[in-house]
Amino acid sequence: PSVRPRRCRAWLEGGGEREKGTNMAGDVSQLPPQIASLCQILQSCLSPQQEVIKAAEQQLKLLEKTQGQAPNLLQIAVVEGMDMSIRQVAAISFKNLVSRGWGKEGEDNGFIPANDKDIVKQNVLLALVHSPSLVRVQIAECIKSIIYCDYPDKWPTLLEAVFNSIASQDPPKIYAGLYALRMLTRKYEYKSEEDREPLYHVVNHVFPVLIQIFQQLLATENKTLEIVEMLKLCCKIYWSTVYLSVPKLLMQEDHFHAWMNALKVLLEAQVPSDVAPACKEQWWKVKKWVLHILNKLFNKYDMKVKPDEPMYPFAVLFDTHCSCQFLQSIMTMLAGLQQGQYISQRCTNLALQYLTHAMPKKKTYAMMRPHLQQLMFNILFPLACFSDEDAELWEEDPHEYVRKGYDLLEDLYTTRSQVIHFFIDMTSCKIPCKENLPPLVNHIGSVFVQFMNTAGKENNPALERQMDGALLILGSLAEKLKNTSPYKEQVEQILHTYVAPVVNHPTGFLRAKGVWCLGMFADFKFSDGRGKGQTFSIFLSNVSARLQDPELPVRVDASVALRSFVESVKDLDLLRGVLPQLLNEFMKLINEIENDDLIHTLESIVEKFGDEIAPFAATICQQLTMSFWKCIEGDDDDDMGALATLGVLRALGTILESISSLPAMYTELEPLVFPIMYRMLSTEGQDVFEEILELISYFTYYSPVISDNMWRLWPMIVEAVHDWAVEYFENILIPLDNYISRGTERFLTCKNPDYMGSAYNLMQRVYAMDTMEEDMIPAPRLMECILLSCKGHVDQYIEPFLMLTAGKLLDPKIEKKFFLDLLIQVVANALYYNPVLTIQILQKHGLIQQVFSKWFEMIWKATKKGRVQHFKRENDKKINIIGLASILHLPIGQLPPELSAGIGQLIMGTVKLCSDLKELREEKQQSLAEESGSDEESDDDEEDEDEDED
Repeated sequence: PSVRPRRCRAWLEGGGEREKGTNMAGDVSQLPPQIASLCQILQSCLSPQQEVIKAAEQQLKLLEKTQGQAPNLLQIAVVEGMDMSIRQVAAISFKNLVSRGWGKEGEDNGFIPANDKDIVKQNVLLALVHSPSLVRVQIAECIKSIIYCDYPDKWPTLLEAVFNSIASQDPPKIYAGLYALRMLTRKYEYKSEEDREPLYHVVNHVFPVLIQIFQQLLATENKTLEIVEMLKLCCKIYWSTVYLSVPKLLMQEDHFHAWMNALKVLLEAQVPSDVAPACKEQWWKVKKWVLHILNKLFNKYDMKVKPDEPMYPFAVLFDTHCSCQFLQSIMTMLAGLQQGQYISQRCTNLALQYLTHAMPKKKTYAMMRPHLQQLMFNILFPLACFSDEDAELWEEDPHEYVRKGYDLLEDLYTTRSQVIHFFIDMTSCKIPCKENLPPLVNHIGSVFVQFMNTAGKENNPALERQMDGALLILGSLAEKLKNTSPYKEQVEQILHTYVAPVVNHPTGFLRAKGVWCLGMFADFKFSDGRGKGQTFSIFLSNVSARLQDPELPVRVDASVALRSFVESVKDLDLLRGVLPQLLNEFMKLINEIENDDLIHTLESIVEKFGDEIAPFAATICQQLTMSFWKCIEGDDDDDMGALATLGVLRALGTILESISSLPAMYTELEPLVFPIMYRMLSTEGQDVFEEILELISYFTYYSPVISDNMWRLWPMIVEAVHDWAVEYFENILIPLDNYISRGTERFLTCKNPDYMGSAYNLMQRVYAMDTMEEDMIPAPRLMECILLSCKGHVDQYIEPFLMLTAGKLLDPKIEKKFFLDLLIQVVANALYYNPVLTIQILQKHGLIQQVFSKWFEMIWKATKKGRVQHFKRENDKKINIIGLASILHLPIGQLPPELSAGIGQLIMGTVKLCSDLKELREEKQQSLAEESGSDEESDDDEEDEDEDED
């Protein structure tokens, strides 16, 4: 049977209310006035004139809250006698109305009237039954939204409607029921166990019928596109149901075997060759979901599940009856690749994931062992090689070739990456590695030898592609080979003999793979040592030369490989002589393509050479800023562009750090970087806010003076905290501290803007917020900065500071020790700032007894082992000592009675802090001495090791 839209009955078989005389299956001219008027508005949405479209959309917006709007749109979308374009616009409008006006799960009920919601829920499943595909996709999305919001409490009849649809034996109704069931189970896919009870009710009620439908669909001889789509829905329903845990019904042996047998039949079924491409595509999607399920069950419910865990019975069943059986099916499927059979890339990837999971398990590895080398050499190795698709992309769109090659998300789904994961995981398993690594290395070696024997002869494209695969596997296994005998003794010779020559091969993709492979071994300890010597120098020169390659992918791979050499190099003279040329090529490449890895390499060079990069800093910054604006103005959905933007800002920070000994350079670079800082302090820069604050910190700390432009950023930073960036207060504190400590006069005297006032308002707001103590920590630190930098100039703020501080210090809810330490240090800094004024303010508000009692309680508080619990850092102890000493410095006659009576406690507390400070310094000196001795022993050991190797 075929699921085709059927002629819609009068308002879907009378399921919903309608105006008298309305017959949606009859003459469209007989439509009631309200619906006819709505159809005219929808028709206007198809006008070629933008003004007409805009007016129609505005009318629809005004009608959204009108009684009957949602049912009317649904009715127009499904009536068969209506023009298809109007039905499609109605369906889209209905979807948008449901999305905006139905409400969200756990929130209010939205603005659609309750009566309209009831009519929609009575009819929406039947609407899905009677809709053509263009309309069905919109209504399906609405069903999802309504289920997520209303089920089970506000749509208790849905489950019975789903059951009746699935059990109807009517294919269109079965499809609608399966889709709704898929949305039901998907709602609970990620829910915690305590929230999954409605799902278990669904499973117990519907799944006994669902498995029968699944089996009937499998038994259908002529599987049309609609049948295959329903098979896919059955798989997706099962996937969502068992994603976090398996319901008890599905752990029963009869249900377990029924589902597993059905999945096995689907996995082993041949995709028909005589069906339409759309049907073939759906078949491979079905198999994809089967493999998803098998990987989830195999990986999550293996025999590592303990006997006392709820999933143990299911794990036993799967291990006993399925793990090896499905492995056999998957290996048979993959074997078809050797005969030239087609398997979708995603299915191949998932099949290899199953094999990778099977590798460490004794039982499944025993089944794989006899076939593993045939699998590696005849199936997996060809998949690792340069393909026709690669060649086409390399020639037609090298930028896209590079993007795909360095896209982490792409890497998750490609067959080649999964082949490499398989080989890497194989080498991490003791027995599989011992049995299969030697023949794998021998196979790679045989390809190398065969390739070199054809050097200078006629091109052999097939062999070149095999060489690409061999280089890929060799480089991917670099960590294992560099540290395992007998391979580590052969690495240098292999690289010299087989890899380095490829870097200059006429074929571009081989040059690219050659430089990449050399980069993977850049940190190897060659015969001349690690990061130095002739071998290292030769390989470094080979890679550097490819930065001028005519092919873009080669240049990019060379730049990424160069990073490994830069990070490993011990003798900077190897790079120093060619540094200008290297940087020049990098600037060209960064201008040509957005790639985060290029920026990483540039960062490595800058970090390695430090202030030697100064002569090139302006040029590099200019190029990086150009690259930044190019990324910003590009496609908003381009993830690679976003990563490149972040990388550019990090690289700018690295350059600014490298020239810290040259303050004048900051004046030269500021005009280049300031526009970026200014723009990205808005909400547009939320994703890079930390990096922007870091740039501001460099300019405000190292520049000879803080410029007028940089002062323009202060109000923007404060405004960001007030609006959305309070979580970044810790990062913001650094540049604010620089402004206050290095531009004190302007900070204090300027009133437009009022820097001091805005700083106080910022601290006041943070303390007033209902937030965690950790988020308030920067506030007392900012107070400390102001008190220390502005001594004698902020008397009017001492009282507000102390009141804010005392409010938190004496709050019994505040428990975090470090935060309490900082609050006390505000009091100590205020005493150092002006002890008489501070004491007068505390006395005025009756706080002396409370504050000092809390202070001394913290000074003397210790663990059972006698370790102090507060003021653990050296700086904390110093501030406390200075604060208390400021009181002791006053004549005793100036002290209020509460303090003069406790002068002995003041002295004892000060002495205790001094003693603790002395003890802390002695411990640090002892620790440094021990570390120094350990380092010397380590150096001696390394020298002994080098001598032994020599």
